[in-house]
Amino acid sequence: MDLEEVVKDEDSEDEINEGARVIEDRRRLELLRLSEDEKQFVTMWNSFVKKHRVLVDGHMNWAYEAFTKYHCAEFFPSTLLNWSWRVFMINLYDYGLLKPTTMVTCYAMLKQYREQK
Repeated sequence: MDLEEVVKDEDSEDEINEGARVIEDRRRLELLRLSEDEKQFVTMWNSFVKKHRVLVDGHMNWAYEAFTKYHCAEFFPSTLLNWSWRVFMINLYDYGLLKPTTMVTCYAMLKQYREQK
């Protein structure tokens, strides 16, 4: 950074530092009694939600489909990570945030990925 940039009156708090955000999420998760796979899933979801600015009610269905499509390769080899994905999806459904059609679509994406590999 130039000296002028440092001395400017502009606030840079709206800048996104993904590395710092992940570390902060990990520290918060240390307080909970979660397995490493659960922590990894929560970190992946939080990162996705913040990066894509997902709002809960209106965006949850497309967000979960996009999240599933984006992380399919990571869910497939890890049974525990896949299990975390399924439990979270069921919880979203129980809270009325996810439609049954979205659940079917997400399962189909994972099944299709599994068949390709």
